[in-house]
Amino acid sequence: MIDQVLNTVINLLNDQIGTAEPDVILGNLSMLDSAQAGSETNITDRVVVSVVNIQQESTLRNNPANRQIFDTAGIPRGVARHPGIFLNIYILIGANKEQYNIGLQRISQVISFFQRNPIFTQTEIPTLPNFGLDKILFDLHSTGFEELNQLWGIMGGKYIPSVVYKMRLAYIDSIEEGMEIPLVKSIEAQFNNKLL
Repeated sequence: MIDQVLNTVINLLNDQIGTAEPDVILGNLSMLDSAQAGSETNITDRVVVSVVNIQQESTLRNNPANRQIFDTAGIPRGVARHPGIFLNIYILIGANKEQYNIGLQRISQVISFFQRNPIFTQTEIPTLPNFGLDKILFDLHSTGFEELNQLWGIMGGKYIPSVVYKMRLAYIDSIEEGMEIPLVKSIEAQFNNKLL
């Protein structure tokens, strides 16, 4: 799911930049020094999108396991299954361009693209996979010098012009239907042996 969302956004970003050959690719920026020309992992002279962190959205963790769903006839029924997981995915977009000024231009184009298009929905992007989520948001994630140093240190490379975005509310849920359970139709309570 993560790769499908990122590939869809990368295609739109390539359309925005408008170079003859796609300039933005999904790749691993930690492979900067080991990537070789002509190989499948060639990230030389490209703008590379890498996932650098995946976190569960803590505010949406308490979804119930038992749910009411509707079948094709519109009849409600209960199912028990583990709730889906909402994710925040941090992506590093680095301009690994041979000409430094072109790298800065590409990073400016990336920032401009996400400034104009911070929200992606099924309506706006029909190719966006449908995983029960109504929107995906891209927020610019400001990194300080220390955090940036640690990030590039972990990546094992030298700094190149880059920007970090937080892709919010990606959603992963199993495609299994879940176990059928009875619906709650009424609730009764007793107080001092009297039915309320």
